[in-house]
Order: sequence, then C-alpha cells, then structure tokens
Amino acid sequence: MAEHVDAEPREPETAATPTPARRSLRQATRATKDRKTNRAARAPRTASFSGVRKPLRNVAILAMVGGLVATVALPAYAAWNPEGETQTIEQVAAENAQSLIVASDVATTDLSRSSYAATTSEEVAAKKAAAAAAARAAAVSSGGGASLASVDLNMVAPGSGEIRWPLDMSTITIGRGISSYHNGVDLLGAGGTPEFSAAAGTVRVAGWYYGYGNAVVVDHVINGVTVSTLYGHMSDVLVSVGQYVSAGQIIGLMGSTGISTANHLHFEVRINGGLVDPMGWLYSNAG
Repeated sequence: MAEHVDAEPREPETAATPTPARRSLRQATRATKDRKTNRAARAPRTASFSGVRKPLRNVAILAMVGGLVATVALPAYAAWNPEGETQTIEQVAAENAQSLIVASDVATTDLSRSSYAATTSEEVAAKKAAAAAAARAAAVSSGGGASLASVDLNMVAPGSGEIRWPLDMSTITIGRGISSYHNGVDLLGAGGTPEFSAAAGTVRVAGWYYGYGNAVVVDHVINGVTVSTLYGHMSDVLVSVGQYVSAGQIIGLMGSTGISTANHLHFEVRINGGLVDPMGWLYSNAG
C-alpha cells in the first residue's frame, strides 16, 4: 500500500495572527501620524488668529491716543471764538448758566479827591476827642457849674511836637474828668513821676496855689492864640516864676499836695481865658 505525502507543507495557524509586539508597534506608528496630522491642521488657525489680533491691538491703541488728544484739545476749542463773532452778555450767560454777570447798570465814574475820604487813626482819635469834649461841654453847661469855652481845639498838627502830653501816658490811669464841679482832668500815677510842660511858654505860677497845693501855671502863645496850662498837686516844683520852658521840659514831680487824696496830676487848659476840655485839647494836638 502506497504512503500519502503532502506536496506542500502548511505553516502553523498561529503565523497568521499578529503577535502583541507587532500590534503595539503599529498602534504607535498610527498615533504618531495622527498627531502630525492634527498639528498640521491646527497650525494655519493659530497663524490666522495671531495675524488678526495684531491689527486689533493697533486699532485699540489708535483709539486711545485719539481720545486723549480730543480730551486735551476740546477745552481750547470750546473757548475759541472766531474773529468778528462777538457775543452779547445775554449769549454768554445763556451758554454758562453758572456765571453771574451784572453789567446792565454799570456806568463809568470819574474819581476825584473830593469824592472819597481817607482818614488816619490820628484823625479818627481827634474827631472822637472833639465829639467827647462837645458832649462834656454840653453836660457842664446844663449843670450850671463851670462852663467850657466854645472854641476850636485844633491848633497844631497832631504829633508835630509843639503840643505834648504832660506825662508818660504808658504808666498813667485817667481818672475824673472835667465836670460842673471839676475844672480839669485827674491823671493818676506813682509819686515822683516827672511832669512836663505841654507847650513852650513862660511860668506864671510856681509854688503853693490855693487848693491845688504845689502847682505850676505856664502861659503859651500858640499860632497867635493865648493858652494857659495848670499842673496841680505836685510834690516838688522844679521851675520858677518868669522862667521860659520848652515843650516837653520837666517842670515838677507828681504828688498829692493841696486838696487831694492820692498821687495825681490835676491838669487844666484855658484858651483866651476860657476853660476847655483838657483831654480833647491833647488828643486834637498832641496826637
């Protein structure tokens, strides 16, 4: 019996099925190709987006610069008014409701020295003193006692030095003034305070003088007007009768002689023999 032999030998069936190693290699190759394909597909989009973004940024910058220029320039253009285009007050007021314009009744006025007055503090003090003197004179006259002469108290320029205060007033207290029973003003201070002649003149009284105690009377001629001043209650008299004294010269020391209860200067002023307010006379002339 003859033996059967196959003409071609067959490969094992397992050769037709891929091994795990080959399958992994194929999958890796395919994944690499897919990634390259996706990257190539996305690249045009990225380039396209960046190309659009740059113009947009430039447009935004130009818009911001234009806005800044407009903000700076608008106020200047708003205030600009072409030549020849004048505006009335009503038009200006209508454009700016917060402006207060008052020009309807304005009229030009020429100023002259007679149209206004400039008063110094010395002039004000002199006017006040004169008014006070006038009030005191009226009070004295109505009281039936000593009467004040109705004369102009202004004799020299205040502060000229021709008429001076009889004391250093920085340490003096002004006491009782002129009245129906008091012919002068009492200026209170410390005993021994120097007393000065109020103006240049000749001493007529120097020594004890009735109720004035130790006193000095000086006769003056000021701008042709006869004036006499009296200084009462001195502790010491430093001048003599007939002596010529200058304005501001020491003539005695303050005391409390005669009818007196404290150290003080009793000061009187008479013009052409008539009694006047001594403080008003001093303010008007000594300053």
